[in-house]
Amino acid sequence: MNQMVINVTNCVFTWSIVVLAAGGYFITLKRIGERWMFWIVLATGWACMAVFETLLASGIQISRVQITTIWLTSYLLVMASLLLLFLKFIQIKARR
Repeated sequence: MNQMVINVTNCVFTWSIVVLAAGGYFITLKRIGERWMFWIVLATGWACMAVFETLLASGIQISRVQITTIWLTSYLLVMASLLLLFLKFIQIKARR
């Protein structure tokens, strides 16, 4: 498969996850009335990857150090969001 098609597909996929995470934040806020930081950190992590994929899809060359930094930042933010989600579930369980 053409590398450009792969980059555009990844770009669309990552931006879709950012939009879904932002939507999850607003739905959680509307239905439960709480602001879950999980959604914000998750959207930020995927947005880092989405910016990277957008740069690749547009043909901009990026150095290996920048690629590693963006991937690492994205990975750490997504893992931090999962930690926040688990902590939120523990907090909800403790209230019962």
